[in-house]
Amino acid sequence: MVICFDAGNSDLVAGIFQDEQLVKTCRIDYEKEQTKEQYFSLLKESMISENINAADVDGCLLCCVAQDTADALCSAMEQLFGCVPVIFKNDENCRLNILTEDPYEVGADIIASCMAAKDMLPMPCVVIDMGTASTVTAMDRDANVLGVSIITGVFTSMWALRERTGLPFEENIMAQPKAIGTNTQKSIDSGIILGSAYAIDGLVQAFEEEIGQGKCSVIATGGVSQFIVPHCRREIKLDNNLLLKGLYRYYKNSII
Repeated sequence: MVICFDAGNSDLVAGIFQDEQLVKTCRIDYEKEQTKEQYFSLLKESMISENINAADVDGCLLCCVAQDTADALCSAMEQLFGCVPVIFKNDENCRLNILTEDPYEVGADIIASCMAAKDMLPMPCVVIDMGTASTVTAMDRDANVLGVSIITGVFTSMWALRERTGLPFEENIMAQPKAIGTNTQKSIDSGIILGSAYAIDGLVQAFEEEIGQGKCSVIATGGVSQFIVPHCRREIKLDNNLLLKGLYRYYKNSII
């Protein structure tokens, strides 16, 4: 059994892999910059609640950009699982050529998702991750990462609109809006939901034109994507576990 952890701003996302397959995912609420002892207790309680025997874990990986948090988490993971965690880095184990001006500027989440997409889809490919910000990443026919477009995330747009306009409205990304809104709430639903979907469509088309290698495969991940992608006009594959699958590929590459 291998467990891959992605440490975000407010939770740890864990992917449990058995026989090369992702068999379970879980989210663990946590806070940054806690002690090793605090993280050990948190992880131990989480494994018990998920019915995972720490002794059955053969290996683990951590993806975390905050160094102090990463150091304490690594120590806790080593104590709990009895193995030194693999640390996700932008290095040769990614097995990706990143052709941006500064490859080390590209986020770990983008790199991991591209690693998974490389194995899952025909190239060229566009990889979309919809979170606090939505990233749209271009990969050419040789799976080189060409660059990224960053869009304001769906909830971020909602919060900014409410804060700056004072409009009373519900944060309802499950709405099925028409383009022409007939009241304030429906107008906001149209702008936020359909606007996000059509922005994705437009960027995919622009990426294809700039890549110049024909039609791209398109895959989307991130919690919001399941509500936005159905409104896109492009065919887009959904996979909310894309990042975890990429982290597992990095783990496998690092132990060969």
